[in-house]
Amino acid sequence: MNIQSRKETKDAGSQTMLTHYGDESFYGAVVPPVFMNTLFSFESYEAFQRSQFQDEAFYYSRVSNPTPQIAEKKLAALEKGEAAKLFASGMAAISSTLLHCLRQGDHVVCSYPIYNGTYQLLQTLLIKFGITADYVDFRQLDQVRAAIKPNTKLLYCEGYSTFFMDVFDIPAVVEIAKQHKLLTIMDNTCATPATMRPIEWGIDIVIHSASKYLSGHSDVTAGVVISTQSWIDGLANNDAILLGASLAPLDAWLLTRGLKTFGVRMKQHAESGRQIAALLCKHPQVARVNLPLLREHEQYELAVSQFSDITGLFSFELHGGADAVRRLMNSLRLFQIGVSWGGFESLIYSPGLSIHPEQTTRTEWETRLERTIRMSIGLEDVEDLMDDLQRGLDEL
Repeated sequence: MNIQSRKETKDAGSQTMLTHYGDESFYGAVVPPVFMNTLFSFESYEAFQRSQFQDEAFYYSRVSNPTPQIAEKKLAALEKGEAAKLFASGMAAISSTLLHCLRQGDHVVCSYPIYNGTYQLLQTLLIKFGITADYVDFRQLDQVRAAIKPNTKLLYCEGYSTFFMDVFDIPAVVEIAKQHKLLTIMDNTCATPATMRPIEWGIDIVIHSASKYLSGHSDVTAGVVISTQSWIDGLANNDAILLGASLAPLDAWLLTRGLKTFGVRMKQHAESGRQIAALLCKHPQVARVNLPLLREHEQYELAVSQFSDITGLFSFELHGGADAVRRLMNSLRLFQIGVSWGGFESLIYSPGLSIHPEQTTRTEWETRLERTIRMSIGLEDVEDLMDDLQRGLDEL
């Protein structure tokens, strides 16, 4: 088979890298093929034996497959990491990472509010294996320090906090972790590497739900973990194989297809997001817009020092509370109600519908849940989205 390696583009601009890096050309095909096979055969006993000592040998697709490998190379380069490992979902990436890092008796300091799946994993599953967690507002560095125990193993956080989009001082938290010799793990799904790369700020391990902005077409369920080559090798060669949550080749192929347009999609999400955020800030029915890169936001200075731009994901709060949220969500025509985000379509959702109440009880977020709407601004014509939202707000 005539296989020609593409020109090395790992260090090119992000969109150029995603277009070319990691691909191979088969008979001149500009789109890499999808290897749907479950296994790879060998010509001899000796050939199979030699394959066990080769880094890029393929013999069974639960272990490795060329199609996911293409996406993994692109994702590692996009986050400026050394290597990446794909999983069948964002939750598979989170659970595999935590199971790889933690042992019985270990302790986690976790930011909150956190993605509900992560919270449930720590509270209901890992606790059965003697792994405990405390939840801390990472904006309060004294609270982070105070939560660290002799058995603490890692700090787990999100670039933007779930639903309310709060940010924290990343270098300061990284320094705390280094002082206590702790691992740092960040879920960067909301911010994406288009606006912030945690590894460049000293974070050890980065996780994404690749179902969101990375894929961008609402047709892939996937997760990815990015870190050093040695750490990813340990994860891939042990926990990932034994847990069996590998990403299927066709899904990996679709993810690679989505990555080809990641840069241009994120620019449009951000541009539309800015216009819609400006509309919300001016409307009398809106009590607050949760977007730290707005000049009106109290965390603006910190946010602009760490994030290069917004995405299309943020939330806002209504004066009318839960009833106003219900009426607005039911009245919008272009914004669909859905739990995910980051696709081509515009979505709305309220944290009051799903976030575990124990996360926010007796906190500042408790009274804000039911009056909050999260928006994922899609790729529709922004004028149409603004007309839909303006009409809905005016009718409240």
